[in-house]
Amino acid sequence: MRMHVVQRGAASDEAGAAATSELLLLHGFVQASWCWRDVIEPLARMRRVHAVCVPGFGWSDKPRVSYRLGDQAERLLAFLDTQGIARVDVAGCSLGGSLALELAARAPERVRSLILVNPAGAGSYPMAWLARMQHERLAPLLRLPGVPLGLRAGLVGAAYAQLPVDDRYMAHFMAPLRTDGAGEAALQVARHFNADMQALAARLDAIAAPALVIRGGRDRVIPESVVRTIQRALPDARMLRYAEAAHCPMEEDPLRFVSDVGDFLATLDRCA
Repeated sequence: MRMHVVQRGAASDEAGAAATSELLLLHGFVQASWCWRDVIEPLARMRRVHAVCVPGFGWSDKPRVSYRLGDQAERLLAFLDTQGIARVDVAGCSLGGSLALELAARAPERVRSLILVNPAGAGSYPMAWLARMQHERLAPLLRLPGVPLGLRAGLVGAAYAQLPVDDRYMAHFMAPLRTDGAGEAALQVARHFNADMQALAARLDAIAAPALVIRGGRDRVIPESVVRTIQRALPDARMLRYAEAAHCPMEEDPLRFVSDVGDFLATLDRCA
C-alpha cells in the first residue's frame, strides 16, 4: 500500500554530520499531511520530519482494507522499518493524536516522545455520537453537491477560530476526499471510532513516553474533559493551552507551535 509522505530534514550538528533524530507528523480525521504545511520547514531544522498521509486519507492509497487504529499503527511501524528509523518523536492532531498514543502503547521502545494536539479519546461527546451512525454504505451520500458547504460550515463552527476557511483552504481540504475509496475509508474509521477509543483508553497506562499536550481553548470538536483524561493517564505529560486557537493550533498559531515543540524537544535532548 503506497503511503504519501512529505519528508524534510535533517538539521546538522556542530560537526556537520546529519542529525539522526526523527519526527513523525500524523494528521486528524479526513485531513492530510497538508495540515502541517506551515510548520514542516521550521521543524525540519530540529528533526528529520516525516509528515504522512495516513493510509485511507489524504494522497495515500485507499484500498478496501481495515483502517482500525491498531492496523494503522502497524502500517506506521512498517513505514519506520522501511526508513530505518529505530526511535521517533511523534506529533499527532485529533485522531492523529490517538494514533500516536496507539503507537506508543504498541511499541514503547520505538516512541521517544509524544506531542498530542487536541487528541481524540473515549467519552460521550458530539463527535463520538455522530461516529456511531456512520457506515461505508453511506459513501455515495458524500458525493452530494451540498456536502462541501456542510463541511465548510462545520470547520468554521467547530474546528477553526483564527484561520480563514476560504476557497483556497477548501480546495486543498476537499481534493483528497474526492479520490476513489476516500469516503468508504473515512466512514469505516468513524464506525469503529468509539470501540477503538475505548480500547486505547484501557492501554494508556502502558505508555511511558513523555508527552506535551497542546489544547486549543476554543476547540469544539474534542471536549477538554477528554483531553484532560488522556493527560492524567500518562505518567509524564504537561499541557499547554492556546486560549484563542481551536482544533488545529499548528495551523492557527504556527509560530507558537514551532517554538513550544522546539522547547519540548530541546529539553528531551538535554536529558538524553
